Amino acid sequence: MKRQDYFPTRIGDQVVWLNVFKVNIAKHAAALGIPAPKLAAILLDIENALYALQKYRGAIETFAGAGYHLIDSVLYNDDNASPISWITFTTPADAPAAVDYGCLKRLFAFIGREVKLSDGYTRPIAIELGVEGTVKHAPDAFTTMPEFSLRPTSGGKGKIVWTKGEFDGVKIELDLGPGGLKTDIDLRPNYTIDWLPPAGTAVNIRVRLRYIYKGEDFGQWSAWLSWTLANV
Repeated sequence: MKRQDYFPTRIGDQVVWLNVFKVNIAKHAAALGIPAPKLAAILLDIENALYALQKYRGAIETFAGAGYHLIDSVLYNDDNASPISWITFTTPADAPAAVDYGCLKRLFAFIGREVKLSDGYTRPIAIELGVEGTVKHAPDAFTTMPEFSLRPTSGGKGKIVWTKGEFDGVKIELDLGPGGLKTDIDLRPNYTIDWLPPAGTAVNIRVRLRYIYKGEDFGQWSAWLSWTLANV
């Protein structure tokens, strides 16, 4: 899917944008000549996108942390004498009426065809809807490198949190000590290091990142950041 320059890259900003657009497309539907059925359909797409980004995503993150903790207990916690009790994922309440997959693709197509090509489309309406992108200059390849931090997860693993900005993602190099050298790619700023040292041990690992921009490696590698990963 082609990236829209008016649509934010960070999830929190996407939620704000979708809420603003939802309010203002209803406000300007008549001026844009949008029929009621089309307006209702696109509003339902927006509701599903917001549900996915807010409630469903939040529930998944909570479940993932609890799931990793359970896995560690299943494998290593012999102090618990009771039988294993597997947790299940519960879908958050208040899901909107289901629509076909591809909510954002339909929304972007709607903006391109129904909104921007309307005879009633004006600059003030565009500003209120938030559908006019800004001119951006390419980042400096000689000085640009990712900013990131390492944080613990509830399951005892490490999480890499990095700043996305206008970039597609990052290339990750992980020096896991006895776990070897691992490389990976992350397209959203929330990467879990899916590895732990042997039970009862701690290992000093190192991480560095490099941006991906327009599908290519870009800028400089960050400095190595160290982290003590313990499995206790």
